[in-house]
Amino acid sequence: MGSKVNSGLLVLAIFAVFLLRRQRRRYALAISHGCAPPVAYQPKEPLSGFDFQMRMYSHIPFLYELHQRYGETYQVRSWVSLPAICTIAPENIRAINMSKDFGVEPMRLPGLGYFCGSGFITTDGDTWKHARKLLKPSFDMSNIRDLSTLRGEVNSLLEQVPKDGSTIDLQPLLYVMFLNSALHFVLGVHPAEQQSGAPITADEFVKSFHSALFYSMFRVVLGPAWKLLPQKRYERTCAKAHEFLDYYINQALEENNGHKSKSLIGELSMQTDDLDFIRSQVIQAMMAAQDTTSELLTNTLFLLARHPSYWEQLRNEFIGVPEDNLSAEKLMGSTLIANILHETLRLYPIFVLLGRLALRDTVLPVGGGPNHDRPIFVQKGAMVVMAYYALHRNRSVFGDDIEEFRPERWNSIKPEQWEFMGFGGGNRACLGQQKATVEAAYVLARLTQSFAKLESRDSQDWKGEMKLTCKSANGCKVALYAK
Repeated sequence: MGSKVNSGLLVLAIFAVFLLRRQRRRYALAISHGCAPPVAYQPKEPLSGFDFQMRMYSHIPFLYELHQRYGETYQVRSWVSLPAICTIAPENIRAINMSKDFGVEPMRLPGLGYFCGSGFITTDGDTWKHARKLLKPSFDMSNIRDLSTLRGEVNSLLEQVPKDGSTIDLQPLLYVMFLNSALHFVLGVHPAEQQSGAPITADEFVKSFHSALFYSMFRVVLGPAWKLLPQKRYERTCAKAHEFLDYYINQALEENNGHKSKSLIGELSMQTDDLDFIRSQVIQAMMAAQDTTSELLTNTLFLLARHPSYWEQLRNEFIGVPEDNLSAEKLMGSTLIANILHETLRLYPIFVLLGRLALRDTVLPVGGGPNHDRPIFVQKGAMVVMAYYALHRNRSVFGDDIEEFRPERWNSIKPEQWEFMGFGGGNRACLGQQKATVEAAYVLARLTQSFAKLESRDSQDWKGEMKLTCKSANGCKVALYAK
């Protein structure tokens, strides 16, 4: 018994020496780079900081609360992991988003790669550049201007919404509407019009896609420990989704005639005949786009239902506009819609937080020392977290009434590029942000033309639910009146 105790103490002593030596080495590296450490937050679970990670994803305002306590930049210590840096300092956000020193591949590709391969979500460097270059033509203005598919989806939505003031949750309806629109954008055909030769139906594909995505995110969280769990169900789910997409990709490759295509698969097939690569880009495009516009609209309608004066203003602007005149140019020219969408993204950003990994030893420009103005050393492998929910609550930029929904503030405020990150920024800024904005504006205009009044039927405050993006955990329970 005594020998076991002594062995345990010896292991603890060796571990303590290892931690101390690692900390001293990190301190020496920081000094050699002219850096000073930021203020530190110590999680309750000191080994890995697991409680901090869980709280960060389950309680959206958590990082904002810590930033209020510790300042724009602080580090999160743990015994085993490298310190994580949390920052909302614009200088640091710029450095993280523009520098090649930070990336995503080491933390994303191992878990996501089996399902969605190498692409703009999972890789860095040349592979990321190539993927983004291939996707960019699909988001040009000719595709953004074409609202014909969305027009049909909105017509279908309007038929489902009760006009007598009955309570309805718009969130699932908006989700399905934009899922159908996204599938049309990807495949070039409406899901209801899919070909009889397809291996599975669009509905079966959607179920497989979401199941595979759920398991893939679980793999990212578990890391190498995922290998200890059974794999067959996950592999079958991925194979089912792959088979569906491969059918349409092969068809696009066979029919490729050199003419510009409006579908993502068609556009990619004109640039490469690598089926696996095309499939990876299509899946990653769906991952990025599946919820963005529907969540933006859900949050916007959630807020408008509580602030009816803005609904009245929107209705006054669009009530006399013929449906055929609701062009992308007209919608983008509406200051009122732009202000409402900006204010929604300020209060409830779709990307609440974004993490990056240091790909090499590097430095962030500010946040260290007693005055938070010294550079910070970031060791290779350390995580940096940018909390955009907190960034958008900077009183010096947005005013003292930061929790108020007040779209007109955008008539007078002019945030710098790194002070407002509604669709991200820098090298990895959202490719589809203009498409999402135009589509959200179109749906808002059509709804205000069709309904004179929008009322909230939910007394709860907004609460976020983190997945790939952040959605409203309580949905969007409202009532609409035609007259």
